[in-house]
Amino acid sequence: MPVRDVRRRYIYSVVESEANISESLFISAIIDKVHFLYGVTGTTAMNIRVIEWDDVKQSAIIRVNHNRLNEMKAALAHMIEMGGAKVRVDIRRVSGTIKTLKSKI
Repeated sequence: MPVRDVRRRYIYSVVESEANISESLFISAIIDKVHFLYGVTGTTAMNIRVIEWDDVKQSAIIRVNHNRLNEMKAALAHMIEMGGAKVRVDIRRVSGTIKTLKSKI
């Protein structure tokens, strides 16, 4: 049985803002912030992907490599503006599988 060499973590985060944030704006803001903090090498090493976005709750499930989890948390904590609107990104839960994450939220 083959073993995956890449382990991932899934982050459930909620965007708190007075403005309505779209999925594309959220993704571009994450990529821009990670690129600003860690450069191209850090961005590719994180292998960031937004798995799910909920427009009503303004929440997302983000996939990131397990050894870059702390850097991703720092990037989300540094996000204070998206599309001209002030925002706060709260990390509610981190899990190793999507199934467990969805059962806990």
